[in-house]
Amino acid sequence: MSEFTSTREGFQRAMELSLTGSPQDSLAYAEMVQTPTYYHIMNGNRLDYDDSVKEVAEWRGKGAEYKPVVEEFLRDGDQLAARMTGTIKVDGVDTEFESFMFAKVDKATGRMEWLVERAVWGPIGKTPEHGVN
Repeated sequence: MSEFTSTREGFQRAMELSLTGSPQDSLAYAEMVQTPTYYHIMNGNRLDYDDSVKEVAEWRGKGAEYKPVVEEFLRDGDQLAARMTGTIKVDGVDTEFESFMFAKVDKATGRMEWLVERAVWGPIGKTPEHGVN
């Protein structure tokens, strides 16, 4: 079972690693936490494995200051659920977010087969501007 999906602490580490590090290491990150058939649906928009890797590389390339906090985590068999809050700073703009995630985990490897996420974000201390509808 993958260290990244079996405990809250492991999932916290996976989330921290997702948008930090070099863009060139995005594929290595994906191979650690995702199956080759992985897909991610965020606020209704689907990214298949290759597009997900590109998205991670793009965010890593922005040099974002990403500080996620996994508030709640539940793993039951091949199901995973988590709530995450945090901040991200891109191009000098501070943003806070809240995200609810549901995933299916491959039992043999512990890597995620898919992830469905609903997130809201906006300026720190203000009403979220994105993901609200």
